[in-house]
Amino acid sequence: MRFILVLFLILLSCNKITPAPSIQYNIVQSPKDKNIVAKIGSQNVTKRQLYRNIEVELFELEEKIYKLKMDRMKILMLEKFMYEHPGKKGLTNDQFLEKYITKNLKVTKADFDAFVKKRGIPESHISDDIKSRIEKFLEQEEKKKAIEKWIAFNQKKHKVEIYFPRPRRPEFNVEVKDAPFYGNKDAAVTIVEYSDFQCPFSKQGSKIIKKIKDSYGNKVRIIHKNFPLPFHKFANIMAQAGLCAWEQGNEKFWPYYEGLYLNQTLGDEKSLVNLAKQSGLKTDRFSDCLKTEKYKQKIDNQIKEANKLGIKSTPTFYVNGKIISGAQKFEVFRDLINEEMSSNKNNF
Repeated sequence: MRFILVLFLILLSCNKITPAPSIQYNIVQSPKDKNIVAKIGSQNVTKRQLYRNIEVELFELEEKIYKLKMDRMKILMLEKFMYEHPGKKGLTNDQFLEKYITKNLKVTKADFDAFVKKRGIPESHISDDIKSRIEKFLEQEEKKKAIEKWIAFNQKKHKVEIYFPRPRRPEFNVEVKDAPFYGNKDAAVTIVEYSDFQCPFSKQGSKIIKKIKDSYGNKVRIIHKNFPLPFHKFANIMAQAGLCAWEQGNEKFWPYYEGLYLNQTLGDEKSLVNLAKQSGLKTDRFSDCLKTEKYKQKIDNQIKEANKLGIKSTPTFYVNGKIISGAQKFEVFRDLINEEMSSNKNNF
């Protein structure tokens, strides 16, 4: 089944674990109340208590299990669809794959150049061996896409019912008032971003935010909040500068926001004021705001909010309260946004 291994190879990392002393406990019949998960002495432990501050980690593990199941399901569907295809007779799975699914696939020079450019690989580093490895990788990616497309096409012709649900994202009550925002305040979808202007992953997150703006416009509302990490030297002053820009108008904030991410080392007042000038802000007013640390307490309050929500890293996003941790692919945001829009009758 070489073709299956090529398509659905799953890499697992191994960690050396030092055995810990085992905790002795009794497993008894579950209580009638399904929200009770344990009892310590005479005190009940609820699911909410148990899951608090580990909601995201549990969800990520459940997502991995779900993906593992779906990868296996795709293999089963692929085998079933091939078996029922009239052209399968007399062909091995690999032969069928080459003849009907991945035929005429080839990696173009444009594909190769785009891959090299996206990953910033210097031309001097591309030996014949590296070139061959990149081309093989791109070829496998094209085969994966072709197989996924073939499965999706055949799924429409066959009755497929899947009975294991996708895990639900943890949902949080996130404060949305009194912060820079973009879009329609009555939009069906509100996205709250907690980020750090000196964090490279938050910079990637800002690109996702831009793509969401370009894709959805006023159909979504985007709210920015600060979570400057203590080990980033300039993050707090940059966050203060962002709010000083916001003070001059909500529409003035976003160009300054983008400017901070373009240069993540703007830690001195002069540089931050120069950026304000380039962003079309009133520099005297901006400079006074920055010097007096007018928004330092507000940022401290946002840090407390983030800690209360259990945020551990930046960027962290909440789409209608549902958490997306990290600068994940745009498609992750797109799917959740579309899901939220479809479940809200007043989305237009």
